[in-house]
Amino acid sequence: MLALLVGLSSIIGVSSNIYIDVTHSKIVHRIDYKFVGSILDCGMIKHNWGSFDFNSAKMLALAKEFGPSYLRVGGTDADYMVFTRNNNARHKRFILGPSTSGHPNFYIMASDWDKLNHFVQTVGWDLIYDLNIAPRKNGKWDPTNTIDLLKYTAEKGYKVYGLELGNEINISPQFHVSAAQSGQDFLALKRLLPTIHGLHIPKIFGPDVTNLDVVSFTESFLAHGGREAVDVVTFHHYYMGGSHASVLEYRSAHVLDSLKHKVDTAINTCKKYAPGKPVWLAETSVAWSSAPDNLNNQYVASFAWLDKLGISAQRGIKAVLRQTFYGGLISKSLDPNNDYWITCLYKRLVGDGVLSVSFGGDSHLRAYAHCTRVPSSHGYHKGSVTIILMNIGLNTMPVEIKGGHTQHLYMFSPGDSHGLKSESIKLNGHVLKIDSHNKFPNMPPVSHTGTVQVGPAAIGFIVLTDANHSACR
Repeated sequence: MLALLVGLSSIIGVSSNIYIDVTHSKIVHRIDYKFVGSILDCGMIKHNWGSFDFNSAKMLALAKEFGPSYLRVGGTDADYMVFTRNNNARHKRFILGPSTSGHPNFYIMASDWDKLNHFVQTVGWDLIYDLNIAPRKNGKWDPTNTIDLLKYTAEKGYKVYGLELGNEINISPQFHVSAAQSGQDFLALKRLLPTIHGLHIPKIFGPDVTNLDVVSFTESFLAHGGREAVDVVTFHHYYMGGSHASVLEYRSAHVLDSLKHKVDTAINTCKKYAPGKPVWLAETSVAWSSAPDNLNNQYVASFAWLDKLGISAQRGIKAVLRQTFYGGLISKSLDPNNDYWITCLYKRLVGDGVLSVSFGGDSHLRAYAHCTRVPSSHGYHKGSVTIILMNIGLNTMPVEIKGGHTQHLYMFSPGDSHGLKSESIKLNGHVLKIDSHNKFPNMPPVSHTGTVQVGPAAIGFIVLTDANHSACR
């Protein structure tokens, strides 16, 4: 099934023309309408949300612009978090006495839960919340605290889109929860939900494992109740540890391609043990810890991020949740980082129909194609095609595209003289930023016909406005 044909005659010096033909492409997958979501790390709750302000006009503007979206609230601290209706518990946020692992438990108060639910309602996001799997009774999950949270949720009329149970339990031996027992715990959660009067029944996501090179945990989880319990099968992925990352790794074809095996493993495991269930990449970024010189927020990191979206969609992942929204996609001073801008434009231009991509030649060209998103804030119509291109090499690549005459170009480049290490970004030569009134730039395209010169370090979207593609109508 060859949809996007790329021929390359030379990769020495300045590349010869690369030919992309989408005329006869086919849809190979469909992604979720809210394909790209984000995460708030629940560790913020134990610090009273830190400097995160739910009522900030700028924060609300940034979140609304990022929508529609899923918001996962989870992370390592999810398994130390205890719900309380006592809104006076703030002065004793850390519960006396150690948790199972010696890590201190802490409260999420009813007022915290209210703020979180009001926030997602205001910005139009869907909430996915990670429940604490650590409370045990006779080796099984003890749902007592979760029941109180769910009853409160029903009383307030909140609609939680999804629930998880535990975070990366496969690498958390301190909780003494086996894969088989975890599957049974999830099944207990599924059976619990209908018993809560007035509760809008959430979907269940799991098992939220990491390190899918070892699939035995997921297989056992699904075989021992997980298959019946979960609506969505989930895993996490990071390319590397940030403390040892380098600029070269962030644009390495070898590093980027390593995701393919992880995704294929997840998809194939799900097909075997839970056929028909969608697979989500429910926590991800480029690196799992802070990188030297803030590399994660520099232009070079955007190659890995956008390529991850391309690979995930192309190979059958239904949704991707980015770690993290606050302190990641946007800075703690509420300035959008480069990946925020790229993701916002992705959401505007990329539709749910994924067109297959196959080409030999220069691995420094990364290419993906989708039906264009419609209805579109940019006025595109059914039949249009959006191509995602990245040049991770050192040479300009002349690209000729067949399948549409008029091309709308959205080409990103570093925002200043720091190049790959720039913490700002340009679109078609203009630095992207929001003004003092929280007004966002329009991000218009450049209209073009003929060969597209994709320069070194270029990242871009090309919309074929008149493709009239049969698969996208």
